[in-house]
Amino acid sequence: MEAKKLAENLGLEEEEFTELFSLYKETTASDLKELKFAITAGDAEKAHEKAHSIKGASGNLGLNDLYETAKAIDDRARVNAFDGLENMFQEFWENYEKLVRELEKVS
Repeated sequence: MEAKKLAENLGLEEEEFTELFSLYKETTASDLKELKFAITAGDAEKAHEKAHSIKGASGNLGLNDLYETAKAIDDRARVNAFDGLENMFQEFWENYEKLVRELEKVS
């Protein structure tokens, strides 16, 4: 997905979106490390906290696929259901990395 299209969807200039995405990327990378650790440790409260943060940030930028995956992780962590969370995390990570690569190509 192009930064220009994402920016337009949010009513922003492309430069504004790029700045917001840079912050998102930095914050989400940190949150993903903590989420991975929480899932591995079986810490549902921390996993919920981090997935919820990632979900909100993804939604705010109109990153709908990432939002949906983070929401699914958040929903499961909230009820302490760890089955499948590793796979969901991996799906999020791969899509996140793909988006970062795509947007960095045009920057």
